[in-house]
Amino acid sequence: MDSYVKLFDVADERGESPAKVARILVRQGCDLYLHFGESRESRAGVSFYPDHPTKRMEHNIGAGEHPLTKDSQEAVIKRLGGRESSTKGLTVLVYCRHEVGQNEERSNGEIIVHDPKLETLEYQIELMEQDDTVCVVFDSEDLKFLPPLTAYQGSTATGSPTTPENIFFENSGKKSNNKKTNPELHKIFWRAFSSLQNEDLEPEYKQVWDAVHQEVKDEELSMDEIGFPEKRTFDPHDHIETIDPVNAPHPKLQWLIAGSGSRISQQGSYSLSSLPSLLSKLKKNPPID
Repeated sequence: MDSYVKLFDVADERGESPAKVARILVRQGCDLYLHFGESRESRAGVSFYPDHPTKRMEHNIGAGEHPLTKDSQEAVIKRLGGRESSTKGLTVLVYCRHEVGQNEERSNGEIIVHDPKLETLEYQIELMEQDDTVCVVFDSEDLKFLPPLTAYQGSTATGSPTTPENIFFENSGKKSNNKKTNPELHKIFWRAFSSLQNEDLEPEYKQVWDAVHQEVKDEELSMDEIGFPEKRTFDPHDHIETIDPVNAPHPKLQWLIAGSGSRISQQGSYSLSSLPSLLSKLKKNPPID
């Protein structure tokens, strides 16, 4: 299991819930796996074929890491959010190599027998009972798709490659010609500002920041309960990964933009100290939503 890491270990190091870490990974196009260790007892499951749903047969699941199907990845996130650890009913993909006959029938009816060819066949195996020895893992290479932790969240996970090379700070104090910006943040803060605005009083910049922070926080609480929360109002495209509360030291948010194949195209951070000037510009020239 050298190339895989345990979901619960990474979540614990980051100080986040397993459901949140799993959701971020799946949203970025990463796969979740079930790790089956060596066992004296065979682990039985039932294999089925999408093209032949009524055809089923028992299948022994061998040791190793087997990817969960997309539906089962969503099921795992929901179960983790509900503090449920059951593996029963989850479906994994198991790949087996088989010799496949290469017989050839000619026009005159003669059958030519060729040497069998090795082919890899995919089986969908449903776990029929609870297995407490199984754990959820993911490829260690996918650690880079987890957003960097903010200073307010405490120590960084030891297994997470949150190096300066993949963190882009808008206000780092260093001039750079390759500065990362995200115009969607303008729309996010303007939506929050507009929702708080009334006829008599305009919201302060900290109130705007707090509204965005509260939305992300409410989503995390909802995710822990039901797995997949409702779509955000201010940030419908989920650009914000983490955001500090206004009373944190030097509050920042971490944002990312998904690229092709749901991979990360760009990521960076934005400071609360930059928000007053941004709101002043937006009042003069509101963004088109």
